[in-house]
Amino acid sequence: MKPIQPLYRHVVRGCFCLDVTCEESNMGALVVGVVLALCLFWSVGAHNRLVRLRSEVVRQWSSVDAVWLRLLVRLQGGLAARQSLVSEDEALELQALQNASDQMLEALTQARMQPLDEVVQKQVISQHLLLVSEIRLLQQQANEAIRPDLDIALNRMRQTLPAAMIPYHVAVGAYNDALVMRPASWLARRLNFKPAVRMDLTMAFN
Repeated sequence: MKPIQPLYRHVVRGCFCLDVTCEESNMGALVVGVVLALCLFWSVGAHNRLVRLRSEVVRQWSSVDAVWLRLLVRLQGGLAARQSLVSEDEALELQALQNASDQMLEALTQARMQPLDEVVQKQVISQHLLLVSEIRLLQQQANEAIRPDLDIALNRMRQTLPAAMIPYHVAVGAYNDALVMRPASWLARRLNFKPAVRMDLTMAFN
């Protein structure tokens, strides 16, 4: 019976070690599962937050776009009403302003279709500066009958646009901050989310 005893001990010891190994393996799998679940939870949460902030930027830009459209409609209506009251040379000057207004409308249309495209947003700023420049040039050259309308148009832009841009800039700031915060910045790169452009329209009125 004695020779059998060591063999028995080895068998018992082997079974015990096998149980311990199985428990460690199960614990390791559980830890990996928890880590993967946390990563998935974080990814979904970060993605939803970025999408929500991005949508807010687009929503606020649509409000700015609506303000711009109202201003341009009033400006173009005034230009159309004055066309028959000016000389041929002044009509050409009004046409230059009309062209700048049309280009501004086109830039806004592009921004409406691609609201977070950097090139399109910079084009809006460029056309805005051109439009204000044309209004100021015409203010210096136009007769007294037209000048009050130009003054009103410029004052409306000066008073309305900067205020309309405030909520947009708040949304842009929150979105851009989220893009650079770690580890959300990694997800933003994978989704190709790029920063939105702040539009300082006040520099045209200085």
